[in-house]
Amino acid sequence: MRTRAIVFYCLIVYALGWSLQLAAIHIVGDLESDAARPWLGAAMFGPGLVALLFAWASKDFRAALKWRPTWRMWPAFLVAVLVPTVIAFGSVAICLAFGWGTPGWFRFASSGVTISGGPWLLGRGVQAWPLFLANVAATGLAYAAFNALFAMGEELGWRGFLQGALTQKLGTARGIALLGLIWSFWHLPGLLAGYNYPQYPVLGAFVLFPVMLVAVSFFLGWLTIRTGTFWPAAIAHGAGNSIEEGVFANLHLTAPQLAADLTRLALTVLFGLLFWGLLFRGLIKSRRSEGG
Repeated sequence: MRTRAIVFYCLIVYALGWSLQLAAIHIVGDLESDAARPWLGAAMFGPGLVALLFAWASKDFRAALKWRPTWRMWPAFLVAVLVPTVIAFGSVAICLAFGWGTPGWFRFASSGVTISGGPWLLGRGVQAWPLFLANVAATGLAYAAFNALFAMGEELGWRGFLQGALTQKLGTARGIALLGLIWSFWHLPGLLAGYNYPQYPVLGAFVLFPVMLVAVSFFLGWLTIRTGTFWPAAIAHGAGNSIEEGVFANLHLTAPQLAADLTRLALTVLFGLLFWGLLFRGLIKSRRSEGG
């Protein structure tokens, strides 16, 4: 894909996404409210819709679109849900260990977990560890799949279309890192209006969220390259928006919110580095096999 086409795609996606976010801010005001969800949901479909328009206009763009299901995507779905879940509960564990707060939904003991809130499919109350882990797995998979219905609008555009063009132009690492920044700043109007980081929107919009989404992009990029399709990235995005966000947002903090946000960011960056390493190792193996 030519650089001109990449820039043109990004400009259209930004114009559509920013317009819908600004409309929600102007009309609704509170982006966390139910009234804002249709606007934000519509914005999420923008990257994928524009990618489909590009694919409709050119057979070259159509060939570049990674939308077809593959057999490799099925085991990848488990990884797609596992990583956001580990980040969520890892953040809870660290906050508990340092005395920064307590989880709003759970009380942990050596014998099991008491669940007092949240939409857990296998119920609430006192649960032994095996039942609790099964509950987390079932709920995580179900809500990731449901939220993927919206996340696929973004991921078809970001990972299914734009990632390949950027990595072809810039190489894998630089292309995925740039995609993470493009993805992050696509959220800019909402972030500056207080979405995700209401206590420090500027720091969140220009530092915390860009770093986080670059790290997440290496995870989602690995899923897409490994499987040859965008579907696992959509499931992972759905898991991030559901079980990870739900568990993390229900922490009852005694420390500043920034401590918890930095904890989550640190865990996300660690996973980003892990999947960057897996991508790098995969590229070396591929080059060696090509060289005979």
